[in-house]
Amino acid sequence: MHQATISVDSKLGEGSCFKTTFLKGKEHYEATVEFILDDSVKAEDTTSLPCEFAEARHDDSKQDAPDDGTVETTPRQKAQATMLIVEDNSELRVFLRSIFVSKFRVVEAVDGLDGWNKALKYLPDIIISDVMMPQKDGLELTKDLRADMTTSHIPVILLTAKNSIESKLEGMEYGADDYITKPFSAAYLEARVDNLLAQRAKLQSLYRSNLMNMQADEERKDDEQPEMSSHDRKFMDKLVEIMEKNMDNGELVVDDLVSELAVSRSVFFKKLKTLTGLAPIEFIKEMRIKRAAQLIETGEFNMTQISYMVGINDPRYFSKCFKQRFNMTPTEYRDTYGKSCKL
Repeated sequence: MHQATISVDSKLGEGSCFKTTFLKGKEHYEATVEFILDDSVKAEDTTSLPCEFAEARHDDSKQDAPDDGTVETTPRQKAQATMLIVEDNSELRVFLRSIFVSKFRVVEAVDGLDGWNKALKYLPDIIISDVMMPQKDGLELTKDLRADMTTSHIPVILLTAKNSIESKLEGMEYGADDYITKPFSAAYLEARVDNLLAQRAKLQSLYRSNLMNMQADEERKDDEQPEMSSHDRKFMDKLVEIMEKNMDNGELVVDDLVSELAVSRSVFFKKLKTLTGLAPIEFIKEMRIKRAAQLIETGEFNMTQISYMVGINDPRYFSKCFKQRFNMTPTEYRDTYGKSCKL
């Protein structure tokens, strides 16, 4: 595995000298080899790191250069989710980046304060942070993230050398979604990230299926699923309330929702996408079509009336949207689920 060599120099009557030589770096290891991460090595200089790490560092310097909040990215990077890595040990930080750079658009931060600033700037899809850091530690960072409407929806994984139950509970109390003790393998960390994002996807599906009844949704939610923070709950409750009041308003646009919620357009788009998996226009259509289904089930209105009642002023377009959502026309839905059919 190490591809080391052993040599011996023996002289009769004097003794023998055995010499073991190991290769530096990681390039000679096979792809199946797992590396264990810890922060026992204090790397002051990363110039001798393997070229793939140096290239990653070079890309990040380009990424963080603009001061206007924009990031220069390739088309492939634009399609990727963004991960923020907050770690004060430079070698560990670069190594963490090398694990995820093929799957995520990675941004690095050198301490908790830097991590907080970059979380606000880039609004990442997930954050991996060390706990023990200068300026602001990982617990303080997590607490600040959860307390701010802009960042409260972002899942956080904390890395720490402390393995006591008390430390883990403290991290969870501050709002961390996962808590991993060092040392750990790269494969293990990847699996935890994948698992957390899979849980988030299930939670998105759960909330989408219960958009018209958020309170009932909260009661039925699986205990193993990650919970919404209080800020996220208020955000979604307010958004549903606005949609309810404007259900028959066919002129409602995304900017109206942004204005009512008093958040920036970018924060609104990112938070809604993270919580529901829907873009704003998709969310508006989802709410309208779900309300239409409820009205059809009552059997009290015809399809044209329902179309206008949910703010879709073109009955043909209404029928098309409804069929895309339920795989049947409004009339077929009425015949299947309408009250008159159950008598």
